[in-house]
Amino acid sequence: MTSVDFNFAEPIASSYDSVDAGMTTSPADIGSVKKSDFVVLNGRPFKVVEITHSKPGKHGHSKVHLVGIDIFTGRRHEDVRPVGHIIQVPKVGKKDYLLVSIANDGYATLLDEDTCQIRSDLSIQDSNTARRLRDKYKEDNGQIKVTVLKALGEEQIMAFKVID
Repeated sequence: MTSVDFNFAEPIASSYDSVDAGMTTSPADIGSVKKSDFVVLNGRPFKVVEITHSKPGKHGHSKVHLVGIDIFTGRRHEDVRPVGHIIQVPKVGKKDYLLVSIANDGYATLLDEDTCQIRSDLSIQDSNTARRLRDKYKEDNGQIKVTVLKALGEEQIMAFKVID
């Protein structure tokens, strides 16, 4: 029998090892979540569109019924959880860029007006907003300012407007 060299004084894993360096989410009490807040359900960012609290039952705790819309896909999701539980809240950021061009492969070239940096890593998804954006870009009526929404490491163009 061989001995295994193991130090019982050192922890195997700590909670700090699993935390993302970018801190894309933060914990919150589910009882404090309100309508129009952002939450993480099934690993996706959702905007809460409806929330109801139920009374405690004979053998249980009061529950929270959440209805949310995925901020990137628009899909609806419902979830029921006890009031005392913790839910993750994503850090959602919005940033405006000037649209420089749209490549044939579907990637947009964007200019950050604050830092004057150009990025070409954002793919335009096949959605209603993307189709309208392509049509406006082909019309060439002026500069287009796009709003990019970022959450949980995912980015997408959510809105745009033509500026003169």
